[in-house]
Amino acid sequence: MPVGERRDPYRNFRFRVEIDGITQAGFSECVIGDTTIDLIEYREGSEPTTVRKLSGLTKYGNITLKWGITDSICPLS
Repeated sequence: MPVGERRDPYRNFRFRVEIDGITQAGFSECVIGDTTIDLIEYREGSEPTTVRKLSGLTKYGNITLKWGITDSICPLS
């Protein structure tokens, strides 16, 4: 193999799954679910008419990987 050329079975895929520095799989499509941030309304006792809005818990949607390949013998699911 010439210098600078690498043999990478995952190079045609846009997304890679890497575990402990080792590429385990490659995927062509990745769908990320909605991300939401809960709202917390906070009012100090000395300011009864003013309500402050703070960011609360952040919830992340599921990630779906499609059209992939792996050379691992262990299933990813």
